[in-house]
Amino acid sequence: MYLLLGCGDVGFVLASELKDREVELVVVDQNSEKVDQLKGLGFNAIVGDFSRQEVLRQAEIDRAEVIMILTSNFQAIERALGAVNQLKVELRIDPVILVSVSDEKEVPEAKRLGATEALPSSETVANFTLQRVNELRMMVREKKLKALIGELRGKMAILLQTNPDPDGIASGLALQRYVKAVGINADIIYDGQIGHQQNRALVNLLNIELLHAERDKVNFESYDSFALVDVATNANCALPKEIEPTIVIDHHSVPSGEVRARYQDISIVGAASTILANYLKYSGIELDRPIATALAMGILTDTMSFTREATELDFATFEELLPILDKELLGRLRSPAISPDTLDVLSRAIRGSKLKGGYLYTNVGFIKDRDAMPQAADFLLNREGVLTVLIYGIVEDAVYVSARTNDIRIHLGQVLKTAFGDIGSAGGHSTMAGACIPLKAFGKAADKKTLRGAIDQAIGRKFLEVVGVAKPRPKT
Repeated sequence: MYLLLGCGDVGFVLASELKDREVELVVVDQNSEKVDQLKGLGFNAIVGDFSRQEVLRQAEIDRAEVIMILTSNFQAIERALGAVNQLKVELRIDPVILVSVSDEKEVPEAKRLGATEALPSSETVANFTLQRVNELRMMVREKKLKALIGELRGKMAILLQTNPDPDGIASGLALQRYVKAVGINADIIYDGQIGHQQNRALVNLLNIELLHAERDKVNFESYDSFALVDVATNANCALPKEIEPTIVIDHHSVPSGEVRARYQDISIVGAASTILANYLKYSGIELDRPIATALAMGILTDTMSFTREATELDFATFEELLPILDKELLGRLRSPAISPDTLDVLSRAIRGSKLKGGYLYTNVGFIKDRDAMPQAADFLLNREGVLTVLIYGIVEDAVYVSARTNDIRIHLGQVLKTAFGDIGSAGGHSTMAGACIPLKAFGKAADKKTLRGAIDQAIGRKFLEVVGVAKPRPKT
């Protein structure tokens, strides 16, 4: 919730913009006529002197994440900050406080009195607030996270999503650095495999220490707290179902009822690395070159070099990382060597590909490295006439599906859920998605050729039906 103290002309413009952005807002002003007008326009407004604690309590300061004091009178600012500071102690709150001052010389004194940011003129505060709504939210969340971690004791387990990608690995590394700054040691734990060349290069070149839940026989009972990074639920990581995570930090859209943790940050940004980079920034922890390089890599890969679901905050964060990161190392991470397994899968994908209405689909058969499929999908998406690519193959006892699209008319994650959600797990982004289907879902096959045919019908054909390229088969 935002609390606006003082609502002149500039304050009204700011309040209106925040209301349009559906930001919860309470306005306090001493002018009763102005407050009545605000109420008539649908604002939650209170009349009163905002330097008085009882008025601030009435305005629910205990819920305020951002407090904006818009008055040119420095004595009024001083009184308001005094009241806010007392309530911060009593109510155990720590909001972000923005104040307007009439002179640049007053900035240091305002910060000494407790302001997070002090800017000359209320118009500057208004512009600052509107331009940085997402950053302010991140600043607020970092304060809450720091307060929680300050209460923790013992060792933390940081869980990455199954088969982690560069964004998850970088975010886990950044959170490990963040909690270490306040005296909490943490292990980064994953399950599945790190198969993609970029993922392996990131871990190897930065010498990142990761524990595999099964191979390293991780004993979760030895940890006192648990954080999920770039993943929101136990279902998609190695954390046992009976353990509730302490912290969840993710950027994927997840139904709120499925997420359970003392601290939750599901921010709508292009990469979890953006969230963690800002946590480190607002906590005052200095970034070293390896972590800055990893976070930049995470942002680039998850936004597909800012072509997929990137926000202004992703751009701004990457720009801030640029002067710190190792550009030569980032280049090596972006273009790692291609493994023989990947070349083999790419060759099969090309030979077996079929194109119908801009949709390319191909069965690569039995393979060793499932992470070779998304690389092949990325490559085939550049083929002339192709809008969407679907690649599927068998790895051990399951069929894995990898899909990519440039077609803005479809949401690929939803398409795969519709097509395969009833026989396996599926989902993803609008332009990038995947699925995993147990082999038993295809019944018993007499030989590999029969099994391949059953898989083609259940996956390739079903996909074409869902996107409307093929007519649905009549139900028997």
